[in-house]
Amino acid sequence: MKLTIEVINDRLKAAKIGVRVEARGDRLSLRATLPPKPRSNKTKAYQQYLALGIYANPAGLQRAEAEAKIVGGLLARGEFDWNRYLDKEQELGVGDWGQWIEKLRQDYLAQKGDTPSTQFTWGNDYETAFKNLKGEVGSASLIAAATSTAANSRTRKRTCEKLQILAELVGIKVELKPYIGNYGNAQTKPRQIPTDDEIIQARSLFLNSPSWLWAYSVMATYGLRNHEIFFCEISSTPPHTCYVREGKTGERICYPLRPEWTVEWQLWENKKPNCTGKMYRDYGKRVSATFACKDAPFAPYDLRHAYAIRGSVRYRAPVATMAAWLGHSPTIHWNTYNKWISEVEHAKVFERLQNQF
Repeated sequence: MKLTIEVINDRLKAAKIGVRVEARGDRLSLRATLPPKPRSNKTKAYQQYLALGIYANPAGLQRAEAEAKIVGGLLARGEFDWNRYLDKEQELGVGDWGQWIEKLRQDYLAQKGDTPSTQFTWGNDYETAFKNLKGEVGSASLIAAATSTAANSRTRKRTCEKLQILAELVGIKVELKPYIGNYGNAQTKPRQIPTDDEIIQARSLFLNSPSWLWAYSVMATYGLRNHEIFFCEISSTPPHTCYVREGKTGERICYPLRPEWTVEWQLWENKKPNCTGKMYRDYGKRVSATFACKDAPFAPYDLRHAYAIRGSVRYRAPVATMAAWLGHSPTIHWNTYNKWISEVEHAKVFERLQNQF
């Protein structure tokens, strides 16, 4: 008789072993009612897989049947010990999602450094991607977590990318790229970037709060991210350089566009809002909430976009320079910001080119 999984399971059932052999991909595992693993929150035995790390071939089937009998005997005597199998499970990507996510977090911080910036990225990008990851460790759970997000969205793209990194760490063969869909910068919702006159006009909404007036003005003049206004210093002497001491992308310097705003509004006088937070996003949310409370006609990040476009069009700063001042790569700058240059700004560029001849 040909040895198959079905034949083995029929024999195990007839012998009342209480353990089954199952194929998971090209490897064999056992399935049985097992006690909770070490550090598990569960208190009672429940159905679990036990990875054997052997291939589903004739020799592997023989070993799996023998191992099933051993496990059955240990369970019957109350002597089953997970420690014998946990190392093998980790090698094969089996176990608990929580332990793998924690391992990835430790690896990430070991490589990137444990700083407020990396903590922000981990919490904002990675933890968010893993929040819907449930069930047994395997490709099906990864796909389910990816497809639980809106199709063709930025969230779906980010989730698939981070889940793919986790899959590679665990050793699960799955390709999540097809689930990203057609999301890209071309699908990003268009923004109405405020003109300089509109920025000056909206500034009046903050006149009754000196600290938030300062914050608004700094974001408009230096293109800072929401949270970076709490971690910056501005030189009182020309060219009034802004030093971002920490933030999502670490330290950098940037320059005022337009310089007269720095002088007129005396932005070197530090009047930061009195805010606290554990993560950079906590600070960022306070800024967004304040803009909403003041009924600002545009979002805080629109000031950053306006700064980027002003630098590219009016001041004709090289892409690499503007990218460095904004704290991101030239590719991000080109793909994300330059596409929002308005028709009016394009007309100004064309007029300037004509006047050169």
